[in-house]
Amino acid sequence: MNCIREAENYLRYYRELHRSVDHADGMISRLKWQGLPREVSAINMDVTGIHASKPLNTLNQVYQLQKWQEMRERTIVEIKKIEESLNCICQDPGCERYRDVLYLWYVEKIDKDAIADELGYSTRQSVYDMRNKAIRKFAVTLFGVMALEAI
Repeated sequence: MNCIREAENYLRYYRELHRSVDHADGMISRLKWQGLPREVSAINMDVTGIHASKPLNTLNQVYQLQKWQEMRERTIVEIKKIEESLNCICQDPGCERYRDVLYLWYVEKIDKDAIADELGYSTRQSVYDMRNKAIRKFAVTLFGVMALEAI
């Protein structure tokens, strides 16, 4: 596993992970709403004991609801892991700007010259150097010894 590339992917898709949670919330709400009875009426049973005017697909809805809830929870766990790792790399002296560089570079996808201007660096190369240090530190924080061995 290329831990640096994986760490970059976590950051590149950070926004999409948040959108995925919002989408899952919508799907969960829709599935819950679909499961509610449409009309409140007296029990209407035919000869077999099953009202067959509209087939219910309750098991499928329950399964889909469970899958969407699991996906939502897993995504939230990954988002929290990213946020904790980003916050962790900023705690060391001299590393205060690492989070900013990674966020602007991967999440905001801002031009490198604009990042240099925003962070007060004179050259674009300084931003590249800081990004390289920051992404390695982020990868080690995220993946532990596997990333350390790969660096």
